[in-house]
Amino acid sequence: MTGSDGWERKCRRCARCCYEKIEFEGEIYYTDTPCEKLDLRTRLCTVYADRVRLRPGCVVLTPDLARRGFLPPDCPYVAQLEGYLPPHPWEESE
Repeated sequence: MTGSDGWERKCRRCARCCYEKIEFEGEIYYTDTPCEKLDLRTRLCTVYADRVRLRPGCVVLTPDLARRGFLPPDCPYVAQLEGYLPPHPWEESE
């Protein structure tokens, strides 16, 4: 796969990357809060083509950005990255 079309085709549409994340002391944690633009039934972004403009904070995923550690470890974008550190599940302290 080459080019942006090949990059986009890697996505399995699990939508886990569309859940809010929190960075705390250099670590990234998942929350159980989905982006308000995510259709929970289809697991697709309702504004995908214009998401960067319509959803501040949404970023276009690139190979360099994927390495930063905010995708699940079984995501096709990072599954082949040796030493990849995925986000932690968000756990409330007791």
